[in-house]
Amino acid sequence: MSFRSLLRLLPVLAAAALSSCASSPQGFTKVKIYRLNPAARITAVDPSIPFEQQYLLHGAVSTAERDARQGNYYTFFWNADDRSQPVTLRFEYRQAATRSAVKSQEVAISPVKRHNVTRVQVAGPTFAAAGKVLAWRASLLQGGKEIASTQSFMWH
Repeated sequence: MSFRSLLRLLPVLAAAALSSCASSPQGFTKVKIYRLNPAARITAVDPSIPFEQQYLLHGAVSTAERDARQGNYYTFFWNADDRSQPVTLRFEYRQAATRSAVKSQEVAISPVKRHNVTRVQVAGPTFAAAGKVLAWRASLLQGGKEIASTQSFMWH
């Protein structure tokens, strides 16, 4: 490559470098869903595969304690532009036994950071009584207004 070709390539490389530093948009960036079944034995050569189950069951010694942790676990990754006010994550869901009845949980987040992680679980007596989550919707509320939302495919 000649020096002149490198000079032509320099603005393109600078633009690519600056765009990688740009801020990420407000709202949900990723949703991680985990369904914990304590009776299932996860065996794998890679120790990272059964880690999540072991993490969620840590400290549960008896079968009753392990069964009480059975359920659906959700981890929401999200970004916020306005960090001056608290944010509430509203998690609405439908379960197998309740069919069309919508249940909800709210988590207040304060202080709000640029990149946030919020965990929600449907486990224990709620899961034992009504079964697995069939559909869900998560909303971020700030100042009484919805600023972002995401939902499962089955939500309508």
